[in-house]
Amino acid sequence: MKNSKFNISEKRRILYRKKRFREFTFRIICFILLLLIAYIPLKSISNKKVDNSTINKKVTTNIKEKPTIICIDPGHGDWDTGAKGYKGSLEKDIVLSIALKLGKLLEENENVQVVYTRTNDSMDYLKTSNDSLKERIKISEIFKADIFISIHCNSNYDFADSRGIETWYNPNKEESKELATLIQDSLSSLEYTEDRGLKTYEKKEDALAVLELNTANSALIELGFLSNLFDERYLSSEKGQKNIAEALNNGLMDYLNKDATN
Repeated sequence: MKNSKFNISEKRRILYRKKRFREFTFRIICFILLLLIAYIPLKSISNKKVDNSTINKKVTTNIKEKPTIICIDPGHGDWDTGAKGYKGSLEKDIVLSIALKLGKLLEENENVQVVYTRTNDSMDYLKTSNDSLKERIKISEIFKADIFISIHCNSNYDFADSRGIETWYNPNKEESKELATLIQDSLSSLEYTEDRGLKTYEKKEDALAVLELNTANSALIELGFLSNLFDERYLSSEKGQKNIAEALNNGLMDYLNKDATN
């Protein structure tokens, strides 16, 4: 007699379905675990990349390019008046005014730092011109200047017609000649006087101290002749001094930009 409560075929079918269900569930769980195991390291690597990029960005932002230090030397000062014009203008006053204007223009550039050998007319602590020259060079050395610019006015009282701009360079330094060339070209473009070109010295005994003894790349500029009425008029005028300061700034920036591209 067949027992209706115990059907072996049905029982086997149910057990088989349960087994398949367990196998399917197990595979799903394994698949999910594998995904999780693979995802976690990838997420970690991704985070590291983000962190590194952030760090690199911060480092790039914080590292600043070393500024170019330019030492501006307004010639003479105090008891040392320098050249005198027929109308009473003094070299020490003209070059100081131009130097301060030039300094303000240069300081508008983030990568330029300006140092002066003097910012006023007081030099009572120095008694001789030789002491003054040594002090100017010393200031340049202390601040480790990259460029040294000495600003002057010329004179020739025997020939009042003598006039013009000239820029001196150290013959032993090619970079000094390059600097002087760009400054001379920029100043001459103003056309307020004659272009006397570049000047240098051959013998060491004729050398200019601020060029020969200076470790910085240096140039000395003679902006014109105070012994000439036309040069004196322009050099002592506010407009003339402003234009000259701008031309000096342009010449210096041309040199820095040229140096940066090499």
